[in-house]
Amino acid sequence: MLHRFILTLMLAALLVTLNGCFSLKPASGDQQYYLLTGNSSNSSSPHTGPGSIVRLLPIEVPDYLQTRNMAVRTGSNEMIFPTFHEWGEPLDAGIRRVLAEDLRASPGIQDVLTDEPPAAGAAVYVILIHILSCEGINTNGHSSILFKAAWEISESGNVAPFAHGTFNAQPNRWQPGDYSDLAAQLSRAVESLSRELSAAITSKTMTNEKPG
Repeated sequence: MLHRFILTLMLAALLVTLNGCFSLKPASGDQQYYLLTGNSSNSSSPHTGPGSIVRLLPIEVPDYLQTRNMAVRTGSNEMIFPTFHEWGEPLDAGIRRVLAEDLRASPGIQDVLTDEPPAAGAAVYVILIHILSCEGINTNGHSSILFKAAWEISESGNVAPFAHGTFNAQPNRWQPGDYSDLAAQLSRAVESLSRELSAAITSKTMTNEKPG
């Protein structure tokens, strides 16, 4: 009798283990990956004429966005990370890549440096960005994006920034469940951020060029 009871417990434990293994393994082909994209209407080639050189430092993101899963707010204090919908690259790397592409296409910017150091003695504008939010919102039938970033720009050799600000993207709508649309709307937000940064650099360049 005791032997039969022990055998029953062992079979039950085996079934629980097997069931857990199968339930945790996603079916092949379910996973979807997404990328942020730059502004395809402009050339991303570096300008060959005179222009500013920009150094874009690594992007800082909050801890909750340091995941491949896309983020969606479903309430004031609630958020989901859809299991089968992931970024194809770390979010900080994707934002930096797209910002570099868009800034290179901006008038008055000759080149954007990311990993390579600037040439010795070169006048460079250094950009530091901290992402505060980068996600979708889907609450009570309302859908939009939330993209917010704090930024500052300094000249090489100067610690204090000459310009800084907090960028809030327009709360463009996205179709809930369509994560490709969410990626597209967040891409537009990054593009808008690049325009704000470019405008700050252009303003500083014009000030420097004014006769003393």
